[in-house]
Amino acid sequence: MSDLESQRVAVARHLGRHGRVVAEFVGNEGRPDLSAALDVCRRHGATLLMTELGEWGDGPAFLRDLGRDLRRLNLRFCALDRPEASELTLGIMAAVVEAEARLGVVRTPDTMARRREFYARFTIERRKRAVPGSGEPLTVGGVRPLSESRGPGTARSRERAEDVAPILTEIRAAGAETLEQVAHALNALGIPAARGSRWYPMQVTRIEKRLAALV
Repeated sequence: MSDLESQRVAVARHLGRHGRVVAEFVGNEGRPDLSAALDVCRRHGATLLMTELGEWGDGPAFLRDLGRDLRRLNLRFCALDRPEASELTLGIMAAVVEAEARLGVVRTPDTMARRREFYARFTIERRKRAVPGSGEPLTVGGVRPLSESRGPGTARSRERAEDVAPILTEIRAAGAETLEQVAHALNALGIPAARGSRWYPMQVTRIEKRLAALV
């Protein structure tokens, strides 16, 4: 059985009796061009299904661009080799990959397992809030504005806030509304807080205030 045939079998097994393939696109080497597939999904209201996200799962630019396009078109996404990934988590995944080096995040089997569990649960919870037929995206944009500020703080505090800002923005954009949700997301993703401690709502508030003061 060829690789393409095995992928078709995997897709058929995934869809079972509850779905069908609207169109098939076979990618070439290099960065996948999904524009045609996205157009078909938009016209049919279909989910974009990739058999292999593969190495692109560690490509921030690809993840962010795809997540942006899916949100713009209000489409869902699924990857057979990364079932935890969805249209709601791609932006967060991109921000985490970018932040790993500058924040000193070390990937471990436990960290990756917690991330996968978080992404899967996050997707389920946010999709439940969707209103069928509304046509509205499931997301809210950006870090919420804060009227109160204690000033930009020390240079180290500002640097730390700027390091974490992209992740906060993506978590907020994906639908996390409360400080508790944001803190839980950061902990689940393995993003270290100040001095290596866990994130708590108050720490999220302080970071967001520093970011607001820098605008």
